[in-house]
Amino acid sequence: MWRINFLVVLLLCVFMTKIYGQDTIVTQNPKLDFLNHIDDRKWTLKVPIWVPGFRGNFSYGGLTLLPASEDYTVVDRLNGELGVTFYFIGDITYAPGNWMFNVDGFHTTLASNLGFENVDKVKFLVDLEGTILRGLAGYKVLESSNKDKFFKFQLYPYIGVRYINLDIYSTNTDFLDIRPDWLEPLVGFMAPVQYKRWVFSVKADLGGFGINEHLSWYVNGHASYRFGKLFSMGLGYSVMDFKYSQDIEYKFLDLGIRLGGPVLSVEFNL
Repeated sequence: MWRINFLVVLLLCVFMTKIYGQDTIVTQNPKLDFLNHIDDRKWTLKVPIWVPGFRGNFSYGGLTLLPASEDYTVVDRLNGELGVTFYFIGDITYAPGNWMFNVDGFHTTLASNLGFENVDKVKFLVDLEGTILRGLAGYKVLESSNKDKFFKFQLYPYIGVRYINLDIYSTNTDFLDIRPDWLEPLVGFMAPVQYKRWVFSVKADLGGFGINEHLSWYVNGHASYRFGKLFSMGLGYSVMDFKYSQDIEYKFLDLGIRLGGPVLSVEFNL
């Protein structure tokens, strides 16, 4: 399914270059001239606020999730006591010439007060905290632009690594306290489209590739508005999914987590 989504997005981006990327003489707007020089600013600092829903499956030893259902390992709900948790993400990009280097990440409580039951029918609560970091390097392989229309399309394939560290522990007993972590390679692409003050972008990657039962993917669609050379604000939607299976402390851990929800970002071009 993700392959189809990637292909559709790429075809849409290429189609837009055919429409807006043609050489046509249009009267310049002096107020927008700064957009043709925005690439002179190599650094971009983003402060996204992500409000994701949580869906996951979990099995470890003889533990089962409550309440009981046909699949005892599945939980599907929003995070936090009030149903919503905000994730503050750090995101910095350096783009010299055709290159693009990006680092982002966050640490937060992914889920809290999950009810579990062990083989002795003892019930207890579990919290799940996570740190997810990503570093990547990309190279611009395609650009189509029209300075008179203030239009630009760029395509950056990239490679990188994703580090995931989880802290899974019981809050009212000592039945559970494990900290799985792993580092995985990833490949992806970023495709920004600028039209006047608006920038529409898609960023997606695939990691792990099933090596050692590790698999992850990430998709983000985003629209931002440039208020000037320095400042932009954006709104988008991000989905992250990862799966992990491994023996930990002589017990088999099998988990999958999906986070998805809207993202509001403040951006500074430096």
